[in-house]
Amino acid sequence: MIYLDNSATTAMYPEIIDIIKEYAVDNFYNPSALYTKSLDVTKDMKRAKQKIIDILHGSGNIIFTASGTEADNMAVFGVKRFKDCKILVSDIEHSAIYQSVKKLQAQGVLVEFVTVDKYGIVDEDDFISKLTDNVALVSVMHACNETGAINDIERLVKLTRQAAPRALFHSDGVQAVGKIPINLTRLGVDMYTFSAHKFHGMKGVGGLYLKKCVQINPLILGGGQEHGLRSATENVSGIISTAYALNKTYRNLNIDKNKQIISYIAENLQKIVPNMILNTNFERSLSNILSFAIKNTRGEVLVHLLEDKGIIIGTGSACSAQKAHTRVPLALGLSKEYFDGMLRISIDNSTTMEDAEEFVKEFASCYSYLESVMSGN
Repeated sequence: MIYLDNSATTAMYPEIIDIIKEYAVDNFYNPSALYTKSLDVTKDMKRAKQKIIDILHGSGNIIFTASGTEADNMAVFGVKRFKDCKILVSDIEHSAIYQSVKKLQAQGVLVEFVTVDKYGIVDEDDFISKLTDNVALVSVMHACNETGAINDIERLVKLTRQAAPRALFHSDGVQAVGKIPINLTRLGVDMYTFSAHKFHGMKGVGGLYLKKCVQINPLILGGGQEHGLRSATENVSGIISTAYALNKTYRNLNIDKNKQIISYIAENLQKIVPNMILNTNFERSLSNILSFAIKNTRGEVLVHLLEDKGIIIGTGSACSAQKAHTRVPLALGLSKEYFDGMLRISIDNSTTMEDAEEFVKEFASCYSYLESVMSGN
């Protein structure tokens, strides 16, 4: 099988099974207990957290959650709001942010959406025009899960500090972490989300980075774990294996190789498919994602045809794949003829040029077959 949907999830590193066994079977102790075995587990957990902070060049704390979605929810609902404040997010945010702010909007909180260009990059002029001093929260994703577009978070943070000094700046980094070098201190963000299964860690493990001195309200109350912000017995195996997965992923990262593979696929698809629209801006995009749209075509049909050939690709965000999904195509400015034809290829460090060549060959065959069926020949 050739797996080209790594933005949906990645295969867990096999070595993590040993970490799970160690902390779920051997050293299974509750970190909140006071005996020595538990204290040793707590120390291991703290070391893992610090390793993650070091890799991401941060200076704060990580609050571990059960997912990137939960971490995004924590950022949105945990921010301390003030009278007549508003929240600013981009049009193309992941559903975990979008649905959260829509709930606040229904409760009477003022929410404004910033437009993006045809690749999913935030329109800076529109951002500035909506950035007023009553903003309490800004949330802009670091890298777009649909198109791979990379936002200039450092620049947007500086603009926010100047115009809205009371605002907290959150960035959803779920797609960015493990794909590009991250320096949280340089970015200047107050909060930053990641999810372990996007870089070969365990599913069910996410995290919210909080810069030093940033205070938010807890959503889950109980025993006071995770600095009192996310009470629940910690997922020790998940935390420790996340540090391992992140470190290994960055050691193996080869951005130049990934760019060559994605460029090869893009060039050949444009030869195969007339009127294809590329949604990925190669100058400001992750090196592992290619998004494109085909006119008057159901992308899911091509997905299943390719699956029959042993090749897995995606139609976009896996979190929205089973729903009527027009928000993102509309935000990108696509016409209705392209809505159903959005497809996404996302590779990882193990993807080879041979995989890309096989994909192009089989895609050409599947697309030709689909064309003949649609034309009635």
